[in-house]
Amino acid sequence: MVVVNNSEVPNGSEYSRYIDENGKYFRLSYNADSIPNYFAMELAQQLYNSQYFESVEVLLTDSNYITGNKGIESQLADEWLSQYPYSVHLAINDIRPCATMHIEPLDGYFAANFRIATSTQLQCVIPGDTIHPIVVTDTVSWSAYGETPQWAREELPTFEECIYEAIVSLATRTSQYLVPHNHTVERYIFVTGHSAMRDAYRYWGKGKYTEAAYIWEYVYEKGKNRGRRAKAAANLAIFHELNDNYEKALEYAHKALTLFTDNGDVVEADYMTHYCNDLELRIEENISLSHQSW
Repeated sequence: MVVVNNSEVPNGSEYSRYIDENGKYFRLSYNADSIPNYFAMELAQQLYNSQYFESVEVLLTDSNYITGNKGIESQLADEWLSQYPYSVHLAINDIRPCATMHIEPLDGYFAANFRIATSTQLQCVIPGDTIHPIVVTDTVSWSAYGETPQWAREELPTFEECIYEAIVSLATRTSQYLVPHNHTVERYIFVTGHSAMRDAYRYWGKGKYTEAAYIWEYVYEKGKNRGRRAKAAANLAIFHELNDNYEKALEYAHKALTLFTDNGDVVEADYMTHYCNDLELRIEENISLSHQSW
């Protein structure tokens, strides 16, 4: 893997704003000269730490040859593929931090909310394949409080610390597009006082997931209580997700969401809404992974 910095220095004031306690907008400026190189180095470090590539190199392009948003010229891409037939080149064509600091009155105090939204545009040049465009966005935020706007601002980390923390976060997010990684999610097993639901949970606790699923399926199909049927369907969604059957999991998640909504279970319905969104994303990612040739 070769990480190539092909990004021009971003404008440190064009997209950033300071909003004072009266709602007035001011231009927020910072020195952005080192941001492209720092991002390239940090991204390379993240990729190296993944232990997925035999080696990771960094190419800091001379400013006279940087093409930025125009992307890598086809002649240069062909040259890379010819001279380095076993290397993937990752060109960083643009990186843009957008900082917003907002001062808000709050019960006799002032809150200083600082947010940095970052984005990067890249091209992945893979031997034997087409050039893949990649766009990654990320947002990091901080909050502090004080008796005056100045005190609140002083409680925040320094501007430079925030910028570089945002760059590290963006590099981490970008690296996850390129290497296998673990993503931890929370799932909840619903239990009720009903004997069948208790029996299913005992099976689940012993690792007998199929036996538990049989009971939940019976409760969902034959049960009369809407809330209990919803909880059984939600548990069946988890069972099928664990078996990588995401379409079936989504089917039961939608059934659970409908039943929770009809039953007026607001908290449970909100949880299932997020769960459905997670499953839809997993299905999209699974389709992408199955079509990858690199």
